[in-house]
Parts: sequence; structure tokens; C-alpha cells
Amino acid sequence: MKRSDAPKDLTSRQHAQVGSRVRSRVTLTQLELMRQVAKMQNITAAGRELGISGSLAARQVAALERALGMRLFQRTTRSIRPTEAGERVLEWVGQTLDSFTELDDSMNAMAQTPRGVIRLAANYYAAGTYLPGALAEFNALYPDIKLSVVTTDELVDLVANGIDVAIHSGRIPDSSMVGIKVRSVHRVLCASPEYLQRAGIPRTLDDLRAHSCLVHSTNEPINWFFRKGDETVGIAIRPRFEANNHNVLLEFARHGLGIARLGRNTVREDIESGRLIQLLPAYACVYPSGELPNVWILYPNRRLLYRTRVLVDFLTKKLSALTEYPSNK
Repeated sequence: MKRSDAPKDLTSRQHAQVGSRVRSRVTLTQLELMRQVAKMQNITAAGRELGISGSLAARQVAALERALGMRLFQRTTRSIRPTEAGERVLEWVGQTLDSFTELDDSMNAMAQTPRGVIRLAANYYAAGTYLPGALAEFNALYPDIKLSVVTTDELVDLVANGIDVAIHSGRIPDSSMVGIKVRSVHRVLCASPEYLQRAGIPRTLDDLRAHSCLVHSTNEPINWFFRKGDETVGIAIRPRFEANNHNVLLEFARHGLGIARLGRNTVREDIESGRLIQLLPAYACVYPSGELPNVWILYPNRRLLYRTRVLVDFLTKKLSALTEYPSNK
């Protein structure tokens, strides 16, 4: 490695140490371990992530510090954090490991055999319905790719959480992510027969103000928006129960706790069986802009690795082809 490849802003002595010793004494495993320790702030957990024992991980970190001739981590009884020199080395470590990952990815692409680990975030509805079958099909096509799935209804920071791909239902993502719109989400108002017998059936949008409504958790004022034709109307509702999971809201509705606004596919069987009753079907549930929510496939705004691109292409095709219960436009 040339001197210019060493971490920037190190002292001249540290430049020389990194440049001369990395060539012969440092392994990629040690560099990956250093990155994991910095991320998890725990040597044992970092070792477990890489499939080695805590004691071996500690020895490898110590060996790396000896090889580089500098203290990389500040250790206390409660935590382990990078030193100033360690932070600078970490920048170079990240670039180095990313370069090797890209090289490995290029070799995979040439061989047409994608492999490696992909971290996928998905909302609860996707994870509980169509996603398992889709991933089983994907696994049959690409058995060398390992998938790690995280479920959440929130839009997480993909880079900070190490997420490669996310399936998200909601608003248009910000510019830090690339978003592929695969479909729109048609939501309906619904409640159980027991609730409607007790509270009455809303005949107009204004009637909703007097009802107990089940809402997805939010820190903003609660308004539900509806569209009929070209007109969009907002109604201030009375939240009775809140949850950050649409499956929980579905159970609330089934148990007669109020009126919910849920995806048409989510409540299709309940409506067909009579367990839930659809309300005000002439109105589409929309955003303040009058637009329907969308399902997005998201990934960080950077070049996709081959294995990730394969998954993105697969999910885009799969989700776009999903059938949906008839909708109100």
C-alpha cells in the first residue's frame, strides 16, 4: 500500500506505521472486527456477529493495535470507544473493506453467482403476508444469498442501521434514499358490527368526529383526509386508541374498539366474512395532497452491490404483480 492510501490526518509517524505494517501483519478479518467493535461498542457482541468467541475477538483487537503500533480503542468498565487515532483509522478501514466488497461483488457479477448477506427491512403487513413466499422463491433462485429481515412500520435510517433494502408503505422518501414506487395502497374505513351497533353507523364524513377512531401513532394533529372525485376533505377525528403497528389496529377493530383506516388487502377477508363492515365506501383514504399512499422499495443513495441489485429487481417485479382487492379511485 502506498503512503497516500493510509488514513488521512494521521501524524507522519502514524502514516509510516500504518503503511508499513498493514502490508504484512493486518488481516481483513481484523479490520472487519474493528469496524464491528466500533459499531456495537462491545467486543464480545462484535465477535459473535463475526462468528468468533469474545476472547478471540479481544485477542484480535489487541493484535491489530500491536500491528499498527497505536491504541485504537479507549476501554472502560462499561464501554469501548475509538480513540482519536482509532476514528481516523476507521475511515480508512471502511474504505478498504468497501473496496474489497466491491471487488468480490464484481467477481460475483462476472460469474453470475451472487452471494453474501443482505439486510432487508419490511413493514409488518409485508412480513406477515406476501414476503415469506416471495423470499422463499428468491432463495430457490439465489441460494448463496443470506437474508436478514428486520420488521418495522417506521421508515428507519438505512445507512445508520445497516439496511441494504427496505419495503415501506407511506410518503415519498427523502433524497438520501432511492425509491422505486411499485404500487399504491388503497385504504378503507371499517369497524366491527358490535361497535356499529353500539355507536351507530357514520353516514357522512362529519359523523366521524363523534366516533372512537383507531389511529397509527403520530406526533402531529390527527386529521384523516378523504377524496371523492377531485375534492379532498380533511376531518379532525377523535383518537381512541393508538398503535405503531397496523396489525394491532386490525385487532382493535375486530374487538369493537372503534373505526380503523386500514389497507384494503389487510381487511379483505374480514369484510368478506362480515367480521368487519366497510364504511363510507364512496371516499378514498388519501394524504392531504389527495394522493394515495404508495409502497416503495428503498435503498441508500449509492451504488448497489450485485447481490442487492438482484434482490431489488426481484422484489420490484414481484410486488408490482401483486393482485389487489377492487379499489375506489
